[in-house]
Amino acid sequence: MITPETTPFSKTGGLADVCGALHKELGQQGHTVKTFTPFYHCVGEGKNRPSDTGKRLDVSIAGKIYKGEIWNSGDVYFIRNDHFFMRHGLYGEGGKDYEDNALRFTFFSLASLEAIREIAGKTDIIHCHDWQTALVPFYLKESYAGDSCLGSSASVFTVHNLAYQGLFPKETLKKIGLGWEIFTPSKLEFYDKLNFMKGGLVFADMLTTVSRGYAREIQKSGTGCGLEGLLRERRKDLTGIVNGIDFDDWDPKKDNMIPANYSPSNMTGKAKCKAALREAFNLPDMGDIPLVGMVSRLDPQKGFGLIREAEKKLAGLPAQFAFLGSGKEDIENYLRRLAKKFPDKIAVSIGYSEKLAHLIEAGSDIYLMPSRYEPCGLNHLYSLKYGTLPVVRATGGLDDTISNFNKKTKKGNGFKFTLFSSRAMLIMLRRAIDLYTKDRKTWLLIQKNAMSEDHSWKRSIPEYEAVYKRAIKKKQQSS
Repeated sequence: MITPETTPFSKTGGLADVCGALHKELGQQGHTVKTFTPFYHCVGEGKNRPSDTGKRLDVSIAGKIYKGEIWNSGDVYFIRNDHFFMRHGLYGEGGKDYEDNALRFTFFSLASLEAIREIAGKTDIIHCHDWQTALVPFYLKESYAGDSCLGSSASVFTVHNLAYQGLFPKETLKKIGLGWEIFTPSKLEFYDKLNFMKGGLVFADMLTTVSRGYAREIQKSGTGCGLEGLLRERRKDLTGIVNGIDFDDWDPKKDNMIPANYSPSNMTGKAKCKAALREAFNLPDMGDIPLVGMVSRLDPQKGFGLIREAEKKLAGLPAQFAFLGSGKEDIENYLRRLAKKFPDKIAVSIGYSEKLAHLIEAGSDIYLMPSRYEPCGLNHLYSLKYGTLPVVRATGGLDDTISNFNKKTKKGNGFKFTLFSSRAMLIMLRRAIDLYTKDRKTWLLIQKNAMSEDHSWKRSIPEYEAVYKRAIKKKQQSS
């Protein structure tokens, strides 16, 4: 696997969780898996600090040689070049992308392929993730086709979020050593810009994305981010596979990051987690009203515009809110103002803390996820396991995994609304709050439904294995 981030070493969002868990689960199923990722500043800070393998790389880009080192921690290998990666951020700082991202991830892609030759040898599958690695399938087809080690390797490319495509001015071609012959609509040109994402979408043997719903949505105008035509052309090679969650890390029965453990048969610990969450966010104890949590990248995609529209009505609900996240500066500042305006009802922590994220999942009664679009999402799946009932908009992976409770069948695991509007969000949020307040028996039943569901990787791994087999067959047929 080649990925720009992976837990427990580097993370900006769910991509890291997915790659870390997928590596582990594939290994447990008997596959030999090696992950290649950049050696960022944060990589050297944790307890799993990598070791230097002593192996060195020379990567030629546009006539210049860039040096690389290979470090490792177990079967995770790190491409080290301090000029490119030893920075405070992974992709940018202060809300702005690094200006040399195209060169950084061209280097990373080529260095990873060279490192695979050096470390892994002959490889069946090279699985790439998001735009930062999307040139890898292109290089495999164009530069490594006759290579004795990588020439027979099949490629799989996973889109975690189509909105982030790696768009650069066309002049970037020269800087990263690519010729104008690939700057065509059928290859890497996109409205007179260079589009890294297309490298994966056009050249990979098989494509996946992180839910069945999102796989359908990105083939439609308006939700395909301008690439819907290409994705429709490749629909036979595109598979939506819902992300799993790692129950070693996310299970209230054994979570060591929360103040009290609990299970469907004994929920008493959840009340202690709620009290600790209020204390951590300086929210007063207002009695047995629901606490609504949200852990999110602070981006308009996540529905913060709806929260802004409904702020007075939200603050007037018999509930409290705890927000955790970082992202767009204007949203960060807005949430700070909101918390200052309604200090007894709304609290916010800007930044990311794994411990606080676990506490929000365990201590909240309701989890809010009103996304404009959501490829898959992980936090609502964590919420199900923790008996924190999700209120979500029906899009992508949220629509695939959350269902409204049906009184006749006694089935359902949360609350789902369809229209992307503050009114629709408020209606469903009020319904959840009313049920919590007035019908605790039904609430507990929905909690047990949610907590008993299996969203582990064991459900998804066979689907990935099927994709890998198809990719290998397709590669063999084209050779």
